[in-house]
Amino acid sequence: MKRVWLTAFAALLIAGSSFAEDGVKAVFLPGTSSEPAKVVFTDTNMVASVIGAMNGQAPADCPDGSFWTKSEDSLVSCKDGVTFKLSPLEPSDRYYNLFAGRDASKLQKIKGIGTDDPGPMRDDSKKAQKP
Repeated sequence: MKRVWLTAFAALLIAGSSFAEDGVKAVFLPGTSSEPAKVVFTDTNMVASVIGAMNGQAPADCPDGSFWTKSEDSLVSCKDGVTFKLSPLEPSDRYYNLFAGRDASKLQKIKGIGTDDPGPMRDDSKKAQKP
């Protein structure tokens, strides 16, 4: 019985760590005096540029693979217009030690933008009366 519990506990730890690794796919590094702002994809080590935008409006020239700043705490992908919320890295994040000293943030995809609307409400007073 003890062996079964240990096996179950080990499986839970492995599953939990794999979910934790999926949490941080990209990290935003703000610009410095010597480097522009950028996004680093943690799974491929690819770097994407971040384009500053005026008043939260998409820039006229926004190449695929880049991002633009919608607000202080969000970025938008130039490729598909997906918005990402910027959240501080936490000590439990896999790449915390690598980026913590650089004021880095993780990108979290915002889901359901514009899809929460259930549509027009139905007016019960206009229902046809059944005979």
